[in-house]
Amino acid sequence: REASGKWVRVNKTPILDMKYRVTGLFEGNTYEFRVFAENMVGLSKPSPSSDPIKASRPITPPGPPINPKLKDKTKESADLVWTKPLKDGGSPILGYVVECQKSGTTQWNRINKDELIRQCAFRVPGLIEGNEYKFRIKAVNIVGEGEPRELPETVLAKDILSPPEISLDVTCRDLITVRVGQTIRITGKVKGRPDPEITWSKDGKVLVQEKHVEILHDLPNVELQVKEAKRSDHGKYIIAAKNSCGQAQAFAIVNVLDRPGPCPVRNLKVTDISSDRCTVTWDPPEDDGGCEIQNYILEKCESKRMVWSTFSSSVLTNYAKVTRLIEGNEYIFRVRAENKMGTGPPTETHPIIAKTKYDRPGRPDPPDVTRVSKEEMTVVWNPPEYDGGKSITGYILEKKEKRSLRWVPVTKTPIPERRKKVTNLFPGHEYQFRVSAENEVGLGEPSLPSRPVIAKDPIEPPGPPTNLRVVDSTKTSLTLGWGKPVYDGGAPIIGYVVEMRPKVEGADPEAGWKRCNVAAQVIHTEFTATSLDEKQLYEFRVSAQNQVGLGRPAELKEAVSPKEILEPPEIELDASMRKLVTVRAGCPIRLFAIVRGRPAPKVTWRRMGIDNVIRKGQVDLVDTMAFCVIPDSTRDDSGKYSLTLVNAAGEKAVFVNVRVLDTPGPVSDFKVSDVTKMSCHLSWAPPENDGGSPVTHYVLQKREADRKTWATVTAELKKTSFQIANLVPGNEYYFRVTAVNEYGSGVPSDIPKPVLASDPLNPPGPPAFPKVVDTTRNSISLSWSKPAYDGGSPIIGYLVESKRADTDNWVRCNLPKNLQATQFVVTGL
Repeated sequence: REASGKWVRVNKTPILDMKYRVTGLFEGNTYEFRVFAENMVGLSKPSPSSDPIKASRPITPPGPPINPKLKDKTKESADLVWTKPLKDGGSPILGYVVECQKSGTTQWNRINKDELIRQCAFRVPGLIEGNEYKFRIKAVNIVGEGEPRELPETVLAKDILSPPEISLDVTCRDLITVRVGQTIRITGKVKGRPDPEITWSKDGKVLVQEKHVEILHDLPNVELQVKEAKRSDHGKYIIAAKNSCGQAQAFAIVNVLDRPGPCPVRNLKVTDISSDRCTVTWDPPEDDGGCEIQNYILEKCESKRMVWSTFSSSVLTNYAKVTRLIEGNEYIFRVRAENKMGTGPPTETHPIIAKTKYDRPGRPDPPDVTRVSKEEMTVVWNPPEYDGGKSITGYILEKKEKRSLRWVPVTKTPIPERRKKVTNLFPGHEYQFRVSAENEVGLGEPSLPSRPVIAKDPIEPPGPPTNLRVVDSTKTSLTLGWGKPVYDGGAPIIGYVVEMRPKVEGADPEAGWKRCNVAAQVIHTEFTATSLDEKQLYEFRVSAQNQVGLGRPAELKEAVSPKEILEPPEIELDASMRKLVTVRAGCPIRLFAIVRGRPAPKVTWRRMGIDNVIRKGQVDLVDTMAFCVIPDSTRDDSGKYSLTLVNAAGEKAVFVNVRVLDTPGPVSDFKVSDVTKMSCHLSWAPPENDGGSPVTHYVLQKREADRKTWATVTAELKKTSFQIANLVPGNEYYFRVTAVNEYGSGVPSDIPKPVLASDPLNPPGPPAFPKVVDTTRNSISLSWSKPAYDGGSPIIGYLVESKRADTDNWVRCNLPKNLQATQFVVTGL
């Protein structure tokens, strides 16, 4: 029975042995047992109860741990993990014992000497870097230690190195969107050995721990928190991890939703102003607050009342037409952008007056006075910013002496240009000018006066030349180039003076200069100094001169020495020149290229052909551009053109293919054959030059030799041959053929001489029916009929021949003239 329970019989039949195995017990319950003896009479009284005993399994040491392995290691420690044994020996596992064996020894040393390891993982400390170790693990229950399980491999004590790896959480890989005031959270994992150094940055600025920013690093977990987010916190956040093995980066894009701004709408303008309406236009704000602008709110107010009223709170476009304005009133408009987060700051316009569309022009800027002399001045000015809505038709220019109060018009009629030469001035007097613009509505307000200018001739020397430089060099010479002075002193430049001196350290800036152009002034902006020493450094300066004298010199930036410069020619073709250049007939052919080389190469344009000559056209060289222009192109200008550059450093050539789209050239090999009195056969070959377009058909014409008018035989002939019919026998004919393409009819090709419409001439056939009419002893009379075929020409006579029967030699009988009759007497036989 169970303790304090009811007795239950175990065996149904009597047992002869003195022991019995009781089954069906429940583990953990406590049981008592008693025994009865039985004979033939019956059962005895029960024996005393046994001591209470608990039903439990038999306890043995546990089995070995499963799958022990190395999880991680350093030069001083090793992290081991394993799985608990399949068999615990009937008693719960109390812990584990880890032992290690140093390589080269047989002794196993217990690591956890003081207490058992409760978890299935343990970090073994105290390893010596570079040594190899073996490890084994035992499970322990109430009975004792079980069978050990050894790691399958030895462990070498050293650090594991691996470059950083960054993996952001899935929620951070796409766009992170938060509202203003919320917290931005970017989380992820960072791995690496040794532990990497982690930095966060935004827009190139490294983020640090502060009130607004919190950085949490609990490797491998990392997190960046930006609290109370502002619109300026949107952008690209970069996390960078770096250790001795390498570095890695990852980024997250953050969008912070806010009202549009802080910058309001841009370029707010009022246009198309009339007496009762206007148009207000603007550009969207630079910052839409992170979400799409839904609409705009347009407000207006009258300047004299300064009370704002909403014209429209749902403008979907970036413009609005405002109506119901009161003519003459002054208005101000303001616009605000609105998104789902709210409304942005407003932008106001300048005050505008509701009035008709057109007005008088505005006030121009003060005019400028140029080219002053003692009796005249040239005045120039710019148009006013506001033309009143109508084009400016002219300007009224006025003048006055500085001390006078009265303005006098310079001309009686408006000036159409923005420049006027004012003449008949008094020398030495000081003048001012002002200008007014005029349109169809009327004359606008005059400009402010110009600066006072004295009427006198300029007497200043010119300024220094510009851009002084070395443009070419040889072993004994240097070529200088420069630009004209910006200011000529009021008089034309009459020449230049070039000076040079050998470079001497510490020399007086004005000492040692020697004039190069002693014989005459340099008129052009280029000069070549010769007879120089290539081993010597030289300094150069150039001064401009007008009728007053020499101006300030322009000096070369640094001293130079002569040396030979050789650069092989180079040609840079425009992209349009590299492929086929196609032009219509009659249009100019323009070929050009950028050419380079030192010394300047000789430029030659050729057309590839029999003599490689361009027979017409203009060839030019401007700076570094080489041009070839053929003004009126024809089909004969099609072909391959070459540009060749030659200088002392080498030679360079390029080719350009040109096709002139024109009508076809003349056909070739035009022949007449099979002539009869009623017909003939014409044949020809296609033109050698098809004008850049395939020949579509041919036009065949004919005319009689005594006529000048051509008649068209066929105008749509696709073949290169034709049978002419219906000729008048005995007439002479000319024929010509013209090829046609999509650009029209080409050059006609005629036969060189007329063709007579007649059957071809051949020898006549044999006479018919020859017979002997009469005979004598020394003569024979013959007769015959005309031949059936006369060969295309009238019979002009007959030839009678005879031979002896015993020979083969025929002898002519009717000498010396042809016989006209069809009978003949042969004599002398």
